[in-house]
Amino acid sequence: MQTDLEPNATDSTAAAGDQLAALANYEGTAETFWPLYLQALGLALSARRVLLLSSGVGRPWQARAQWPARVADSSEDADWTLRLLDQVAVGAPHVERNGQGALALTMQVPTVGGADAQVLALVVLRIGAGSGGEASGWQEASLRAWARLAVSVPGHFTQQTAIKAQLLSAKLTSAAAVADLVGRAPDGAAHPTPGASDAGAQPESAERAERLHQLLQLAIKLNLQPHFMQMAMALCNELALRFACDRVSLGWVVGPYVRLTAVSHVEKFDQKSAASRALEAAMEEALDQDAVLVYPGAPDTRAVLRSHQAYAQSLGSTSLTTVPLAGDDAVSAVVCLERQSGPLTPNELWELRLAAQLVSHGLTDLQARDRWFGARWYTAARRQATGLFGPKHTALKLTAAASLALLCLLVLMPWSYRVDASMAIRSKDLLFMPAPFDGYLRTVHVDIGDQVAEQTVLVELDTRDLLLEESMAEADLLRFSRETEKAQAARQLADMQISLARQQQSAAKLDLIRYQLQNASVRAPFPGVVIEGELKKNLGAPVRKGDLLLKLARTVDTYLELEIDQADIHEVAVGSQGEFALVGKPEERFAITLERIDPAAVTRDGRTFYVARAKLEGNFQSNWRPGMGGSAKIDAGQRSLLWVMTHRTVRFLRGFFWI
Repeated sequence: MQTDLEPNATDSTAAAGDQLAALANYEGTAETFWPLYLQALGLALSARRVLLLSSGVGRPWQARAQWPARVADSSEDADWTLRLLDQVAVGAPHVERNGQGALALTMQVPTVGGADAQVLALVVLRIGAGSGGEASGWQEASLRAWARLAVSVPGHFTQQTAIKAQLLSAKLTSAAAVADLVGRAPDGAAHPTPGASDAGAQPESAERAERLHQLLQLAIKLNLQPHFMQMAMALCNELALRFACDRVSLGWVVGPYVRLTAVSHVEKFDQKSAASRALEAAMEEALDQDAVLVYPGAPDTRAVLRSHQAYAQSLGSTSLTTVPLAGDDAVSAVVCLERQSGPLTPNELWELRLAAQLVSHGLTDLQARDRWFGARWYTAARRQATGLFGPKHTALKLTAAASLALLCLLVLMPWSYRVDASMAIRSKDLLFMPAPFDGYLRTVHVDIGDQVAEQTVLVELDTRDLLLEESMAEADLLRFSRETEKAQAARQLADMQISLARQQQSAAKLDLIRYQLQNASVRAPFPGVVIEGELKKNLGAPVRKGDLLLKLARTVDTYLELEIDQADIHEVAVGSQGEFALVGKPEERFAITLERIDPAAVTRDGRTFYVARAKLEGNFQSNWRPGMGGSAKIDAGQRSLLWVMTHRTVRFLRGFFWI
């Protein structure tokens, strides 16, 4: 039977080992865990079919999972499975195989709540072997190591306990562990030669697999410890017993230093003693070189062993072996083994390295969990900060940093907040010029916007009818004057009084007509600008007394009128500074100061606002006219840019949701 491994078998075993290691972090349920585990085990053992069965007291076997998920049923598979299960003893984990290339393993797993124990059976059918179709020695040994561990671990996995972390801490499926498991000798020992006999190869492979299984059992036992110091003491004691050491010490890495933490079979020790200091120096020497140091070293070694030599000479130790324990990404502890019987053999050194890999993660986790909450929070914060400022996810971190910087800029950057208001130029003196009497428009000399001087004729009314009435009134006045004189000469006193009254009436009427003729030309009483009255298109149209003809505004005494929305009125006050721009020239800005705010609001066109009066800081320009409009911005102090951008939305939402 050929005992040497084929290259593809080694590759598939390593790949299966990687899958088993990945299952250490699996967070799903037991029902989804088992198919993944069976697949990895089947690939590792080159099996045609892998079955997982369960049973209880007085109950038949039931299939829980299989790999591959869909495979043609065979009566021979059922017969072999039943015969194997009849031969396997229930109790301690036990492996049984037959001559048809099939292996079976059973183990009792306690259930939650103290119920009856559950029996799990792992059956591997038709393992790809040599020409005889039987399982080779390394494959059976592999099943003993892998399957016995895995059946116990997933059994606890069904209870959702911390035992499933053993797959993670073990790292048994790393390239080196898998190679050792399937038949490679530790520390560079030669492979079995292709011509070696089965009788010699199988026991040697089985022995190596059994040693690995013992190490895994040791790792499980240590990782079951609930506290860090208990696990540290158990580790030192177990290593001292396994490797026949006089003393095993564990030092914990604190920054760049190592602090002695546990010593085998010693509960209390003086950390400040010279021996403890020398031992810590030796551990720091291994930490600095990040390598396994053995004293006395080989003649061709390049390792620095000064602290090891000083410690060995001070205590009279024959040999020292210092092994760093790597945690997540860095060395977290250092183990030092002292033995008077001589240095460790290559096989023992390999086992020590593997044991260090198996327990390092569990030891690190317990140390982190047993510290007081302040230290745990500090470590978690440092880990988060390392991940945050590390090289991973650079684009995402840059985006988050830019967003955070932008948010800080929006929150912290001061910004001048200004209240918007509509503005119009108003005049203090505004004259309404009505028609002086009923008549007709004869001439209009001005248009809207014309600047006029004092006593400038603006509008002339038709006076032809008034001239006729004036002549008639003059004739009546002369006639009544003659009648008065005639009655006086005839000494007719009553007729004289009547004629005199009619004479006075005619005189009054004549004065009225002459007054109307005098005011038929409408003149500007003061310099100003025409702001209303388009009369040229109405020439000849009749007008009635009192009808508005023109509206004249004084230009020498004007002011600015602002309309401030009621939502912003609380942001401004009398004396607030600002600036305005006219609609026609928005690029020209002029400074203003609020002089007065009317206390009553005005509602117009569906909006409510307050009227305010502002004073121009400077002189009015000659081309400005009352009635011109624009927009003004009034300073309301410093606000954050985020508040300026969002306060209207926030105000609307608070009003809408009444919060």
